[in-house]
Amino acid sequence: MTQALVLVASIAFLVFFVWYLVAHSDKGRRYLALLQIAAAVAVCLLSLFSFRDGKWHVNIKEGLDLKGGSQFTIQLAGDPTPQNLDQAVEVIRKRIDAQGVAEPIIQPVGSNRILVQIPGASEKDKEIYRAQLQRVAKLEFRMVNPDSERLLASKEQIPFDCEALPYIKEKDASGKPVPQGYIIVKKRAALGGSFVKSAFANVDQLGRPVVVINFNPEGKAKFGQLTSDNVGQRMAIVLDGEVYSAPVIRTAIVDGNCEISGGNMKREEAMELASVLENPLETAVSIVDERGVDPTLGAASIKSGFQAALIGLALVAGFVLIYYRKAGVIAIISLAVNMLILLGLLAQFGFTLTMPGVAGIILTIGIGVDANVLIFERIREELAHHTDLYHAIRAGFNKAFSSILDANVTTIIASIMLFWQGTGAIQGFAITLTLGVLSSLFAALIVSRTCFDWLEATSKLKSLSMMQLISNTRIPFMGMKWGAAVLSLFLILLSVFAFKSRGDKAYGVDFEGGDLLTMSFSQKVSDEEIRGALEGVEAVPQYQKDAKDASEVLTIRTPFEKGELAEKALQQKFPQAEFKRLQLDKVSAVIGSEFRVKAATALGLGMIGIFIYVMLRFEMAYAIGAIVSILHDIVITIGIYVLCGHELSLVTIGALLTIAGYSINDTIIVFDRIREHLRHDSRTPLAEVFNHAINATLSRTMLTSGTTLLAVLALYFFGGIVIHDFAAMLVMGIFVGTYSSIFIATPVVLLFGKVKRGVVVAEPVN
Repeated sequence: MTQALVLVASIAFLVFFVWYLVAHSDKGRRYLALLQIAAAVAVCLLSLFSFRDGKWHVNIKEGLDLKGGSQFTIQLAGDPTPQNLDQAVEVIRKRIDAQGVAEPIIQPVGSNRILVQIPGASEKDKEIYRAQLQRVAKLEFRMVNPDSERLLASKEQIPFDCEALPYIKEKDASGKPVPQGYIIVKKRAALGGSFVKSAFANVDQLGRPVVVINFNPEGKAKFGQLTSDNVGQRMAIVLDGEVYSAPVIRTAIVDGNCEISGGNMKREEAMELASVLENPLETAVSIVDERGVDPTLGAASIKSGFQAALIGLALVAGFVLIYYRKAGVIAIISLAVNMLILLGLLAQFGFTLTMPGVAGIILTIGIGVDANVLIFERIREELAHHTDLYHAIRAGFNKAFSSILDANVTTIIASIMLFWQGTGAIQGFAITLTLGVLSSLFAALIVSRTCFDWLEATSKLKSLSMMQLISNTRIPFMGMKWGAAVLSLFLILLSVFAFKSRGDKAYGVDFEGGDLLTMSFSQKVSDEEIRGALEGVEAVPQYQKDAKDASEVLTIRTPFEKGELAEKALQQKFPQAEFKRLQLDKVSAVIGSEFRVKAATALGLGMIGIFIYVMLRFEMAYAIGAIVSILHDIVITIGIYVLCGHELSLVTIGALLTIAGYSINDTIIVFDRIREHLRHDSRTPLAEVFNHAINATLSRTMLTSGTTLLAVLALYFFGGIVIHDFAAMLVMGIFVGTYSSIFIATPVVLLFGKVKRGVVVAEPVN
């Protein structure tokens, strides 16, 4: 029923939207706008909320970093065929969801990798799932050489048709098999695992866990013949090249059953072994990327993230209400509809919300207000020219449209590149940011406009007053271009030096490979003591403090597959500290290198896309100015970030592309005003025109940067440790981007080419 209502409301929205675009009368457009807003709100509410099990539910899927869980990227050995890949996907699904309760997400990635996501899995559960995923489970029954013990003791040459395999009799503390000797068996298997029909965990007469194997009819006959022909001989049960047991065949076994025991097997291990025996992989696999968040940390992330969003929303709403007064009320209504549409779209299309996605929601708050600020400032200018309120509002919307469109399209370009080259949570951020931009456009251009139209039509809006902190400035910005160039050059050189001096330490495990272990503790242990306890592991410990409540967690970076070793060493060495794992990410060097290439590709393609768009919408000189400005912002932001001791990760690459989109957002506003002046002015020197354009847009530049900064600062202080570094980079980027849009982008346009004005092409003026 709900889906039918959503469909009806969606169709109604499309009909009203198209009708609105072609309508001519003001009255008709007002009613159609109201109807399309009502339809959009209905779609979003129906998609977002549902009533079941006696209570209301929010229909947004939470990512692993919010609800907790584990994620593995599995690589198949060699050059697997599509059939091998499909077989592996199905086998993995059966292994990790044998009871049908895990609800895993399992999908191929590329030609030789599989992504496995298991929501709700704790860090303890992750160990079990990892073991299940890595096992090939190649089962073989091989006859033992009768002279095995003598040959091994005398160290004589092993017969050519035999080989020595490790004999597993026990396992270490981590559950890994420990060879306690070797046994000589035939190279050729007497019977293979392909004849296994089923396998299950059981206990023997002494109550010890065993795995019972049932053969299919053909296997039953072959196993019966094998045991009949070899009564009194030892037969080795070999799993993945290791002997688990080698019992003497006392009598022919014709019932088609066989037991695997030994190795001090525990019940959980017996269940795992039964699972992989029943679902063997045809191709060897390795885990090249592993990420996990304990559900307790995920719950804390949800609380912190949405608390930050509410605080950011309150700060921005309070500011616009005080600054713009009546228009501020309209901006708040627009922002509320904006948020509802964004969340409704996430629910409607089944997108997964991640912690970076929550950051995208908070960023949307700033972006949504930015569009309203542009409109309101344009209305203010029209009123200053003694235009009546009716025409000032319409002129404000019409003149702001170009800037709003161009600024938001460039942000979408960056988001598309981020989604294309990103993975997991970063793709979630790109989706949220893209939907946020679209919902912001609708809210600013339709919702805000409709509110103004109805207030006018009902004679409830007689005047419009606003605060004005910056007015009628005449700052000679172009005269400061060389001083700004020297400052920027210094910051760029400092950034390059900082990056070079830190070397590989500037990269996190996402790009360098390795393990990143995050632990909580009840008693702090010094870095020196931690390094001493982890001597020989090449561990890098670091305490991270939550800006919201001053709580701390310990992060330890180690080489690949050394995270558990570091964890156990600290827990044994410092039991009083009560170290508890919250998160463990593992990235192999191979996939880390791939991530680095993808990150560079995303940045490069994003800048190319923005360059092409600006060139088509403006001119080549403007496109050069825009790209120089973006490169300037990225280099300096990275430099400051690294200089502060942070490491680059996939999440920070998302922040960099957001900064690129935001930086060009501000720059486009200035460029749009320059272009507007040049269309009607062919005499004033370019430097003066550029100065006038920057001064005319200075107020909105400060306001848009300020409102976005309020939202991002809320994320920084209240969003929690998980998103802290992401927010820190955004804060830096907002400051650097605001500076570059004024002091870098426009001077570059002035210095690097001719720009059209009226019918005259003027030379740059120094």
